[in-house]
Amino acid sequence: IGAYFSSILAEKLKLNTFQDTGKKKPQINAKDNYWLVTPRSQGAIHSWFTELAGNKHLTVLAKKVPILSKKEDIFGYLAKYSVPLLRATWLVKTTCAYYAAISEAKIKKRQSTDPNIEWTQILTKYLRDQLVKIADFYHANSSQCNNPLVVTQDMEQAVKHWEYNEKLAFYMFQEGLLERHEYLTWMLEVLEKVHPLDDELLKILLPLVLQHSEEFVQSAYLSRRLAYFCSRRLSALLSDCASPATAHISAASPNTTGPVVSSVHLPCADFQACPQHRPLVYGLSCMLQTITLCCPSALVWNYSTNESKNTNPGSPLDLLQVAPSSLPMPGGNSPFNQQVRAKIYEVEQQIKQRGQAVEVRWSFDKCQESAAGVTISRVLHTLEVLDRHCFDRLDSSNSLDSLYHKIFCTNQNKDSQEVPPSDEAVVSLLCEWAVSCKRTGKHRAMVVAKLLEKKQLEIEAERCSESEVLDEKESISSTSLAGSSLPIFQNILLRFLDSQAPFLSDPYNEHEKTEFLNLVFLFCEFIRHDIFSHDAYMCTLISRGDLSTSNRSHSPSLEALDDHYPKELSVKLEEQGLGDQMEIDSGTAHLFDDIEKNDFKTDFGSEFPIFSPVSGDCHHNHSPSLHRRVSASSEKSVKHEIIFPSTYELVRHLQYATHFPIPLM
Repeated sequence: IGAYFSSILAEKLKLNTFQDTGKKKPQINAKDNYWLVTPRSQGAIHSWFTELAGNKHLTVLAKKVPILSKKEDIFGYLAKYSVPLLRATWLVKTTCAYYAAISEAKIKKRQSTDPNIEWTQILTKYLRDQLVKIADFYHANSSQCNNPLVVTQDMEQAVKHWEYNEKLAFYMFQEGLLERHEYLTWMLEVLEKVHPLDDELLKILLPLVLQHSEEFVQSAYLSRRLAYFCSRRLSALLSDCASPATAHISAASPNTTGPVVSSVHLPCADFQACPQHRPLVYGLSCMLQTITLCCPSALVWNYSTNESKNTNPGSPLDLLQVAPSSLPMPGGNSPFNQQVRAKIYEVEQQIKQRGQAVEVRWSFDKCQESAAGVTISRVLHTLEVLDRHCFDRLDSSNSLDSLYHKIFCTNQNKDSQEVPPSDEAVVSLLCEWAVSCKRTGKHRAMVVAKLLEKKQLEIEAERCSESEVLDEKESISSTSLAGSSLPIFQNILLRFLDSQAPFLSDPYNEHEKTEFLNLVFLFCEFIRHDIFSHDAYMCTLISRGDLSTSNRSHSPSLEALDDHYPKELSVKLEEQGLGDQMEIDSGTAHLFDDIEKNDFKTDFGSEFPIFSPVSGDCHHNHSPSLHRRVSASSEKSVKHEIIFPSTYELVRHLQYATHFPIPLM
């Protein structure tokens, strides 16, 4: 058996060992499967693409794949022979593999580029060229209003190549062969450059944008740019046909009885019968309504700052005479359209509320004349600074010092003997930011600890300078000396633990466990940086009587957990006595010898074993094996339960005192 097991281990080691085959790697001969297209080989390439567009097997065609002199020429041949999209994508992949093999075979290798980005740029360049040809045709014939347009052969070819490669691009986009953000950004840039009078060009681009509407709404930045474009074009179209009396029309409330009638029906009545403008109005309205429903953040009113001069201030809806819920929809006032309009109207109200909150900087004290207004403004400013700071990089403008100056140096208080109310609110916000599960990152606790440590050192330095001046005048009071024994933020942090800090109450709440873990980590950093005194904290709890052993009232979930403990165990404990069970010696060194070490895992996994109920207290397993396990180790489990009651049953500060680390002297 030993020899057999050794052979298995040897085979496993052999399979898991990475074989360095760099020197033995066979050189790829591109001539075996590829052939470069020359002007003389037009007949051969014609027959090859004809077979590719037909039903010939790809394994046969892969033996000799043509390589064109320019990569973008491949899209022209694919459109010329109307190759099926699946087989066309195969040719693009094969061509990409050829260039990758050539680059690897070169002695002097260059930095490899992402093939997705490269082919996205090639395809978008080809599409742009076809679009330019189409635009030139319409511009050349724009002066001939009365004469019918004569479609040239170049125009027909450009339209054919555009329509085919547009479908190919969508297929490659869905297959993940194109760089999504690059392609969507190109599409938006082309749309924004369309002249206001180029309605024909806009009619070509709108179906392409609507086809990718689901992808656009995934980005608030792209959705906002697209919403601005749609609002400008719709505003121009509606202003041409709307009278001054109907220029500003509010959205109809969905609570009105009867079907919701579009309030923009009258000014847009001309568009309903106009084949030239009806597709534009419907397309732009549909895109704007989609953004309203799926990405309302893109429509929220925003203020302009010096840092963002290029961004559009305000809201895209400011440019529109009507609300999105009042824009025309295909199908008239059908019941389904009424439901959609009601949902759009509901989102519009949320956008208005969010815009008003942004306008007053989320502070009801708009003028910020009162102390509460100043405090609210500082808290909101601090939260914005924390969310904008990039913690993954370090430079002169993005460091911990710059973060500290943005948070604490914006409103310096000359009297540093006491922490001002605005600073107290900022400290509480920093603690909430480090603990909340609505933000991520283990770095938060260390960042907050370093910020408060820096602030504490600054206040202590100012206190020392003031005490030296008082010492010269021999007027130092005993109260000032007594007050300096505690850390500066001790009382603020204690109030945070009293009312705002999370504690464990529900074993089934994972967010609660995560926030409690973050709290323990945060105060570990506070204690390590001497921002929070553990000794003073314990003295305060003892003096207030917060360390009482009386547990909180049981919740229904905790009552279900208690059913696992047989009553006979408690009776047996009372009969034998707690001291006899533990066999206490002269000291308490052996008190925890029998306690399972698994309950003190330092690695907090997803199951949070340190916060879970004690052994035999699991609420997920009601099988008889659990009761057998409890009865087999009844004395150990009872001793464990008496020493460590379930964490969820303890009062708030007893949970903190149990999990906060004791500093080493």
